[in-house]
Amino acid sequence: MFRSFVTLSCLLGAGVLSAGAASATQTTERGRALLPPPPEPLSCGQLAGPGGGIVGGAGIKNVSAAVIPANGGNVSYCQVDILYGESPEQNINVRVGLPLNSLDGGVGGVQGAWNGRTQGIGGGGCAGSLNVLPPVNAGYVGSGNDTGHVGGNCDPAVNPDGTYNLQFINDFIRNGMKQQVLLSKAVANAYYARRPSYNYWNGCSTGGRQGYVLAQELAGELDGILANAPAMYWTRFQTAQMWGQIVMKDLVGGPIEGAKLSQATASAVAACDGDDGVVDGVIDEPRACTFSATANICGSPTAPEANCLSPAEAQAIDMIWDGPRNPDGNRIWFGLDRGTVINSLNGSTPFFLGTTQFRWNTADPNFDWTTVTIDGYADIAQQGSQNIADVTDTFGNLDQFRRKGGKLLTMVGANDNLIMPQGVLHYYRQMARRYSGGQPGRFGAVQDFYRLFRAPGVGHCAGGPGPQPQNLFGALVDWVEKGIAPETITAQITSNGVTRTRPLCLYPQTAIYDGVGDPNSAESFHCGGNLETTEEVCDSVLVKYKDEVDGRLDYRAGGTTLGACRRPAR
Repeated sequence: MFRSFVTLSCLLGAGVLSAGAASATQTTERGRALLPPPPEPLSCGQLAGPGGGIVGGAGIKNVSAAVIPANGGNVSYCQVDILYGESPEQNINVRVGLPLNSLDGGVGGVQGAWNGRTQGIGGGGCAGSLNVLPPVNAGYVGSGNDTGHVGGNCDPAVNPDGTYNLQFINDFIRNGMKQQVLLSKAVANAYYARRPSYNYWNGCSTGGRQGYVLAQELAGELDGILANAPAMYWTRFQTAQMWGQIVMKDLVGGPIEGAKLSQATASAVAACDGDDGVVDGVIDEPRACTFSATANICGSPTAPEANCLSPAEAQAIDMIWDGPRNPDGNRIWFGLDRGTVINSLNGSTPFFLGTTQFRWNTADPNFDWTTVTIDGYADIAQQGSQNIADVTDTFGNLDQFRRKGGKLLTMVGANDNLIMPQGVLHYYRQMARRYSGGQPGRFGAVQDFYRLFRAPGVGHCAGGPGPQPQNLFGALVDWVEKGIAPETITAQITSNGVTRTRPLCLYPQTAIYDGVGDPNSAESFHCGGNLETTEEVCDSVLVKYKDEVDGRLDYRAGGTTLGACRRPAR
């Protein structure tokens, strides 16, 4: 699985050697032996030739390089396209965009127009990204990859004979972005005749998941990783995307009207909006909101004038908020928190990646999700965790990344409508316990290198009624290069001519209103409190991984203990 990493590590040295550098090795600050860069920069066109350090390297099938002229607001840059593969079946396209060096006319940076840094860009859904322009326009060497396949269809992961196409899966899950990072550094080294000073990753959703994989499996190659709304625990949360569809099918006979789902969300927000002392259309802590959709049942005193619910519809919505459980009532994964747009996953047709995941779980390319019942969901989840989740799910530790001095920054919207944000909190809780010597509820040690910010009212990566996070990547750069660890992130939104700002707080704190200041101003809030209450933590404990049908609750994996959850509240 990791053979490609070793190959490209060698290429970093072999490629530089072929560019005509001296033979003596040097050691980087991370202890990696590298051959020195070429004595002079190379032109863009030379990168695709035998002296460019890439052609002829192990796994390199094709290289092209050309200067792309400036266009509109985009700068001129050197674009290098590399086709990588260690077999006929493996074909990963990697694109590297380089601000022009001095030889090609670049000016204003540490070498030509380059700022001395690299920035890898992540993908989305089941697709990669080859759009390197945003980082290049900011002076970075930008890079992207296509994860080894064109488009966003993940169905080829299961072969017609019911076996797994592990080449396809591993290129999507890990190999593509590893080659992207390593190749971008090698190309920069050759083009500018100097190694990058800092190396970064910037991704959300699948790009966030890729960032976590890089932290866990390619430690030491990146100084800073911005991994927002990470699609980690891929198998488990993708499977859970289908929970609502199954519930609606079994209880209602099919999808609930979108207007009714929207009204249920609006009713939940109206019920819990003011719990934080400010009525702003946002539930600050959705997990603490206990509003039941039964309040919207037609004929009840609390029912809305329009889009009221039948009892079965109300039950289905409450189960969507609660999330999937097994027949014993134990939680398998998390639900969509109240205040979140329900329709994205629970519209008239299922979310396409959810139905694909059922085919992954069962290793059946023709699996029909409509055959799954509420009580049968646990079996499908268990098949996924036993069959493929060890390959796809991002749940390893960060020991090497921490030891190498890396910094990891994550923002997750509290109302993410595609992933379940509690999955991210679940992982953060685990890492907090790991780096505090096994003590639950202590976050100081993990925050030394890994910081999580929860954004109330924000959807998947962005959007939603909540103030939107600002300059997250800049905060990461300041942390890596200046040692300024972010304590808060500014968030802002303008709606109906009114601008609201809020501080996003280092988890598990939240923004607390002072009670007298302008509720639209961040200056009227301070960070405090503790969202990791015993009640919330214990409610989030999951049934044991790979034993979803009838396993025990796994308190250790939930970052707590059985004793803590049995202890009566004071």
